[in-house]
Amino acid sequence: MRIPLVSTRPLVTTVLAVGVSLGLAAGGLEAQGPAPASGIPRDFWIYAWRAPKIDGTEARLKAMADAGFTVVDATADELASVARHGLKAMIKTTDPATAARLATNTTVWGYHLGDEPFPEAVFPGIGQRFRAFEQAAPRQVPFVNMLSTTGEFLRAYMADARPPLLSFDYYQWWWGSDRYFEKLEQFRDAAVRAGVPLAACFEVSANPGVEWGDRTRLADNDRRLRHSVYTSLAYGVTGIEWFHGDEVFAPGAGALTPAGRDVAAINREIAPLGRALAGLSSIDVFHTAPLPAGARSFPKEHWVQVIGEEGRAGAVLGTFRDGEGRDYAMVVNRDYRDAQTVVVKLQSKWLGIAPWYTPKQYKYAVDRFDRSTGQWTTVASSSSVGFSYVLPPAEGELFRITTTVTQDGKADGWPAPPR
Repeated sequence: MRIPLVSTRPLVTTVLAVGVSLGLAAGGLEAQGPAPASGIPRDFWIYAWRAPKIDGTEARLKAMADAGFTVVDATADELASVARHGLKAMIKTTDPATAARLATNTTVWGYHLGDEPFPEAVFPGIGQRFRAFEQAAPRQVPFVNMLSTTGEFLRAYMADARPPLLSFDYYQWWWGSDRYFEKLEQFRDAAVRAGVPLAACFEVSANPGVEWGDRTRLADNDRRLRHSVYTSLAYGVTGIEWFHGDEVFAPGAGALTPAGRDVAAINREIAPLGRALAGLSSIDVFHTAPLPAGARSFPKEHWVQVIGEEGRAGAVLGTFRDGEGRDYAMVVNRDYRDAQTVVVKLQSKWLGIAPWYTPKQYKYAVDRFDRSTGQWTTVASSSSVGFSYVLPPAEGELFRITTTVTQDGKADGWPAPPR
């Protein structure tokens, strides 16, 4: 069957990879409780681990707002200042009474309860604390960041703690990229199964020497960071965490470090895109060849197919759906060194249906999200193949795809077997 499809001229785009990371201390979380309230808002947030060493509360908050952060560490006494700068506060406390007192304060985003808990024996206690905070402040987030350990460790955490939000850290530029997408796959799967938002932490500097005191900025630091961030967005991540504030800002007056300038530029760039993604449900993620470890290739019958250039680093597709049933496709260039041309083929959503069904007649309308304006723009149709565009290094595009069915020939009930 010939399928009417949508095409467009080549476009320049932006979308990247996922990186996750962290650092801080776990602590003293014990025993069990009822199911999570799941009342937290599905927003997009950008957070800096560790409040930077900037002189003066107002100067610190202004510097962080100017650098594109949306959630910052703050005390209850600083909430008025946080609000003046258009920010939300992460309060470090393990006392539910504090949350109850601040539950109606709209400047409070959530409560930092701990980091990288271990061993599994502490997970029921974390769950008990989550439930206490959910009861005290159901519209605010009790926050714990996880190690990147998957398998039984992650399954135990999801079963015993039942987090209202899943956050993890894996620094691919420090620890190796060979397991990066494997981590994303497994943490995304855990978050989707639990129906909770997913957040990921990234290193501010891609130079692995940072852990030993080398502050040299790599020449391609911005592209490596973009690769981590944009790929994570394709996996449904709606919380971006940077490790850490002291790497973003120089001590004192709050000037940005060289790597901090990269972070600030990325924060400003992704904010409109993140807001567009925050209300969507992650449906599937597929990769073109060469297939990364732990990742999935495109099933032949999947209605969106992405074709990248042969011999290149490949591309990733994340698909999403909104509350009205419209589809979204985020296509990402996994190559942070070079641009590549990618073809997106839209084929029938009903491939493989038994031949005695009358094929559905339909058409696709495609819009592209413009990050500079925050608006959707129509993608012009010019062929029956799909559409193609050029992805710059470590970038991509978000498309909205509306399907109109003009005739549904499906019979009522099961059809008679073919003769």
